[in-house]
This record gives sequence, structure tokens and C-alpha cells, in this order.
Amino acid sequence: MFCPNCGSSVDENAEICLHCGVNVLKFNNQVNVAKNDNPNIWVNVLSLCCFPLLGIILYFIWKDTQPKAAKSALIFALCGLALSVIMMIIAFVIGVVAEMMNDSYYY
Repeated sequence: MFCPNCGSSVDENAEICLHCGVNVLKFNNQVNVAKNDNPNIWVNVLSLCCFPLLGIILYFIWKDTQPKAAKSALIFALCGLALSVIMMIIAFVIGVVAEMMNDSYYY
């Protein structure tokens, strides 16, 4: 194994590089996290259309271990919340207009 900071050879069980003093385990954990950090399409779809709260919760669970997947889930959740609010406003406006058209004042 080689030190990610200085490039010198380091023992496989070493925690710190003897040449530059960098914590080698910290860099190894970051590489492992980056390999497994892919956004999950099903979590994104569920966060967008069905359960926006799921995406927000998963963001806080995954933000340290899977930052890309966490950010993706949060973005889809916020888009889902925005779409829900827009749909509620449209439904409210349609309901008000329909009630106004049924009112006897307009006959």
C-alpha cells in the first residue's frame, strides 16, 4: 500500500505514514465510501412522487457515508415537496373557480 499524500510505501496495517505523518486509514475509508456512493433510482423516484419525507430522512442518514446518494435523495425530496405544493395550489384554485361558477349569483 502507498501513502495517498506522499506516495511512499506504507505497511498494510499502518495507521499513519512514517514519512509524512498523514492518517492513512482516513484516506482508505474515503476511497471505500466513494466506491459505494451511487444514487439509488428507486429511492429518488419514491422521494419525488410518493414519500418526500423519505428522501429528507435518508439525506441525514447517508450524508456522512454516502454524500452523493444523500444529496440526490434530498434534491428529489425537495422537488417532490415543491410539486406537491404546486398541485395543492392548482387544486385550490380549480375548486374556488368551480364553486364560483355554481353560485347562483352568476345565473
